[in-house]
Amino acid sequence: MKSYLIGHRGEPECFPENSLAGFRAILDAGARYIETDVQITADGVAVLSHDPTLLKITGHELVITETDYRAMRELPASHHDRFGERFRDLRIARLDEFAALLQRYPQARAFVELKHASIKARGAAGVTDLVLAALGDSLSQCIIISFEHEALTHVREIGTLPIGWVLPEWSAATRTLAAELAPEYLFCNRKRLPPESEPLWQGPWEWVVYTVNEPDEVAAFRARGIGLVETNVITRLLAGHGPDGLVRG
Repeated sequence: MKSYLIGHRGEPECFPENSLAGFRAILDAGARYIETDVQITADGVAVLSHDPTLLKITGHELVITETDYRAMRELPASHHDRFGERFRDLRIARLDEFAALLQRYPQARAFVELKHASIKARGAAGVTDLVLAALGDSLSQCIIISFEHEALTHVREIGTLPIGWVLPEWSAATRTLAAELAPEYLFCNRKRLPPESEPLWQGPWEWVVYTVNEPDEVAAFRARGIGLVETNVITRLLAGHGPDGLVRG
């Protein structure tokens, strides 16, 4: 059986989120699915960041879309508030560096999320084109995901890369849009899922829920028909589940 655990932004409980060190650690631990977020700098470099600013990771409130990559590369991406000086040598990672790391683990697959702030600054096509170029030879290992329906529509129009839509809400309107888009994956925040008495939408997609950190909750979502589960503690869960995702003991 394939693994059903996804390393959400690497392993942010143990490493600064979206760091190459965190991704390397969980891939070495046996993770088969990982997820990262991408923003675009002022000079058009795709970098790994969930937030539109660098405040959380570097302590400097710089807007990524308004800052050149060279300037942000000077700042330790150590999440000092949480980890002190432990990761002071880390820097904001470029997406092409992430792609090179991913290729060292050919069994791994990466969900790459296009973020709203960058799409607003550059447009869906502009962000998508920069991201696909940066992924290069790792494209066959990647799934492009986003909250932004327009961006995913563009990905569909220009190629055959699998996509995943992150639902902004659970509603009849989003169900209709999901059916029209027909993504390979539908992502849903655990808090947006309907009660267990209400069935999940049927379609060509596999369901993904985020973010789940307790083994019993992982099992409960799996029992509902959720195919994949994002977690912040994948190393700990893999130790209990095994690299194939099966519960041990």
